Amino acid sequence: MPGPQTAPTARTATIAQIGRAGLVALLVGALLTTGALVVSVAGTAAGPLGESASAAERRKPSGFGFKLATYNILGSQHTRGRGGYGPGTHRARLAAAAIRQRGIDVIGLQEVQRDQLRVLRKRLDGYRIWPGKRLGNQGVRLQIAFRTQEFALVGHGSMQTRFHRQTRPIPWVKLRERRTDRRIYVVDIHNSPRGLERERDSATRKQLRLIDRLRRRGHPVFVTADANEKREFYCKVVGATDLRAANGGKPAADRCRPPQRRLRIDWVLGGRRVDFSHYQEDRGPRLRRASDHELVHARVRVRRRG
Repeated sequence: MPGPQTAPTARTATIAQIGRAGLVALLVGALLTTGALVVSVAGTAAGPLGESASAAERRKPSGFGFKLATYNILGSQHTRGRGGYGPGTHRARLAAAAIRQRGIDVIGLQEVQRDQLRVLRKRLDGYRIWPGKRLGNQGVRLQIAFRTQEFALVGHGSMQTRFHRQTRPIPWVKLRERRTDRRIYVVDIHNSPRGLERERDSATRKQLRLIDRLRRRGHPVFVTADANEKREFYCKVVGATDLRAANGGKPAADRCRPPQRRLRIDWVLGGRRVDFSHYQEDRGPRLRRASDHELVHARVRVRRRG
């Protein structure tokens, strides 16, 4: 037979009387008294799952800055034999030194040849260069170099355009900025010179389609170019995209308004929440010996999303 039933304790009676809500209050009070709820309280104040305020801030899609440039290094074949410029390999060394000294983070290079590519790879330690030789001999001519401490390569591609009566790949890369985990695209362009207007027009149309396709993926797009055109190239690009030139100007519904300063054929452009500053057409003493083009560079600020 069961033993005599014991009378409920005072604590048991109290819990029965106060119900579920009172029980929760009692448990919370007990935990606060023992200090067991300290972690939970801190997590509630800081963010979900106990994430600290500083960690939550780092996870936000913050803005970042870098220095972007374009440079036609003058291919070796242009200075073989007598002339006003030294051998291509020597000039590639001068170019690499200038890139490092000016703190360039990302640069599009034009007219690169195999002997110059070897020098650039050796002298630009801390940079990665794409495509290298991956796109064949014609693909060597255009290279994109970036500082690996700042950026990681997460995608790449190319498209074919006509250049000086030949078919040549136009390379692009997708880079991840390491600190913020944000992505950008960089397209490197070189269009036909002098009287080859039809080739330039055809190439620009294809390049605009590429830019539009990359823009639709939601990341900033940058263009580094020796376009061999001034006003016409600028107006076509800013008129058809959200890209803007690092040296100013602005699109208008009635007419194109290029930058007011003297126009060049070398361009740095970018779009989608992007600001440019410190634009410079660099023609220092060593650069004058390295190429017949300026090293064009600017500071870029990619603004915070949302």
